Amino acid sequence: MQATIQRNSKAPSETGLRLKAPGTCGELMQGAIDEQDFLVNCPVNLFSYATVHEADDGLHLHDLHRYTKIRDTIALAAHEYAFRLSHQVAIRSDIPRGKGMASSSADITAALEAVCRSADIKLTDEIFARIVTEIEPSDCVHFPGIAHVNHLTGQLIESMPAPQGMNVLVVDCGGEIDTIAFDRQKARGIYRQNQPYLKDALTMLKRGLYDGDPLKVAEAATRSAQLNQQIHIKPQFDEMLRTTRELGALGVNCAHSGTVLGVMYRTGDDLRERLTDDITRRFGSGISIVGDFNIISGGCYDY
Repeated sequence: MQATIQRNSKAPSETGLRLKAPGTCGELMQGAIDEQDFLVNCPVNLFSYATVHEADDGLHLHDLHRYTKIRDTIALAAHEYAFRLSHQVAIRSDIPRGKGMASSSADITAALEAVCRSADIKLTDEIFARIVTEIEPSDCVHFPGIAHVNHLTGQLIESMPAPQGMNVLVVDCGGEIDTIAFDRQKARGIYRQNQPYLKDALTMLKRGLYDGDPLKVAEAATRSAQLNQQIHIKPQFDEMLRTTRELGALGVNCAHSGTVLGVMYRTGDDLRERLTDDITRRFGSGISIVGDFNIISGGCYDY
């Protein structure tokens, strides 16, 4: 395992090493095929930010009671790969929590990558994924492009190109969901009963991503969200799909273990204002608009 670690020449600046990692609009797809759990993530340009400075000794994390998962992940990496922790880490995030937008995954990704770079260590993407999923299930937003992963083990099944010119209007249906408390056994039973449906939708999704076809991507994501209605129902879903398609949207995806829906459309169609006005008028206080975002490639970015 040690041989898979590569050195990284980038050192922290006097103002600290700063990285950001994206959240998601739920997932493009989630399920289990042939008893293997998976998701296809949906990174968007909404970020968690980590700043790392050198410290005298140990790991110093602002607001520690809120970020115990970050502490545990960094400690695990340092223990397994024998690097010394002498870092002060600050996290801030624009990603809503408890909504299925990978807020925790983005926090952990930005912080772990920043600490590793500061320690002059680079974990491979595969090892990075294994470490973060040892702490909790993860959308694995550190993988470049769109990642088809086992979110429980970190295994990368396939890496695909991010769609170009595709936006998603994120709508929160209310409440919070603890990802760890998600009823996975119920979900697996439904996935088991719908294997042909899932396989066809996954094939369509991958074809859409490789061909650069937003309509196929959105249709496949919508099919996954429709199946998820049997697992975690969002009462607004059916009407939102129908009415937003009438306005020109391509489809609606969801956070499979969260509370948000994503109304997907081509960037050039410039539908944000019409969609926002229509959704707000129809659903009123029952929903809130999180924002309008681009679907982007996963990865860690300097800022």
